[in-house]
Amino acid sequence: MNPLLILTAVFASLFVIQTIIFSILLRKARRAFAGPPSAGLQAPEEPDAMRLTETESRIMFEIAGSGALGARDLSRRLGLSREHVARTLKKLVENGLLTREGKPYKYKLTDLGERIIKSHDVTRSSGERS
Repeated sequence: MNPLLILTAVFASLFVIQTIIFSILLRKARRAFAGPPSAGLQAPEEPDAMRLTETESRIMFEIAGSGALGARDLSRRLGLSREHVARTLKKLVENGLLTREGKPYKYKLTDLGERIIKSHDVTRSSGERS
């Protein structure tokens, strides 16, 4: 048999196998993101999101009390570096607790962020009563 013919058959077979694998992966990805348009972009569940660091809590309480704020304003108010605040804000946005708008960015609490702040207020106030 001609080596060129064998090589062509091998590459054609590999191409078919690759196409089948990618089709299967694409179907799985479509199923994973099926549902409402934002289903794949949902914020984390509340129990995970409630584990806030001290800096995250301070930032969220500051925004809750003052409305939309930028990273520079928050760093001045909290006495933290702007870089640290910006990294923390990015994480809070990725976790669905804050939204950002405009340039420079102004950060606001999402509904999930507000619920978490309220639950932390209850925790703090019940801890103070004891």
